Amino acid sequence: MSTAVASAHTGRIVNGGNMKSEQGLGRLVGLSMLLTMATSVVGYFVLLPPVFEAPGFLAAAAGMAARVRTGALVVLLAPLLSLAIALACWPRFRRAGERTALALLAMAVVALAVAVVEQGLLLAMLSLSQAAAAATPAAGAPFQAAYAAAGGARYAVHYLALFFSGATSLTLYVLLYRSGMPARLLPAIGVAAVVLQLANIALHLLGHPFQLALVAPAAICHLATGTWLLVRGFRRGAGPMAAHAY
Repeated sequence: MSTAVASAHTGRIVNGGNMKSEQGLGRLVGLSMLLTMATSVVGYFVLLPPVFEAPGFLAAAAGMAARVRTGALVVLLAPLLSLAIALACWPRFRRAGERTALALLAMAVVALAVAVVEQGLLLAMLSLSQAAAAATPAAGAPFQAAYAAAGGARYAVHYLALFFSGATSLTLYVLLYRSGMPARLLPAIGVAAVVLQLANIALHLLGHPFQLALVAPAAICHLATGTWLLVRGFRRGAGPMAAHAY
């Protein structure tokens, strides 16, 4: 009798510890989602835009080299955090769907790789600006041509980076929906919002104007989902839904 009571007590302690661990993991995911959004906003909308204003990046970047390098590093934090989420949640997400969990890892790795290429091109553009600033005005034409090539490549890779970042978010929302997140309506809406964002990016890569308003729903869902998880964590006492092979 005493053995049975002790076993039951031990089981309650273990289950309680697991619930706290799951809740803490959910809060960590929420914090990482908010930090991902914050670093993207600071990098793309605060640090880097002034460098591209008149008289242009080639002429101005050499005098703002520290700002460019800081912006590049801050932008890279977002895909790094997404990869951290995929790794930290692997055991839980794997139970919700192993193939989808593997897809999240793959998307996060690809998104990080493409972001590294983008920021590498940005730093190459900075080197061209510094070289142009040190050269004589008569030698400016080759720098202009090299800058146009590097800038064009960086522009295309930038939207590829946005696409793979969105694909990572889409996979994350699917796994959050399956893995017992409170308020499952949030990741469900997030899936629809990210699909809209990806369609917008794909159309832009095909030559259509980029519609910033079509990105807003995904940003709002990301903020709402991250905040909810930071406050509530994953659902207490409920693990992932029945395991899937996909």
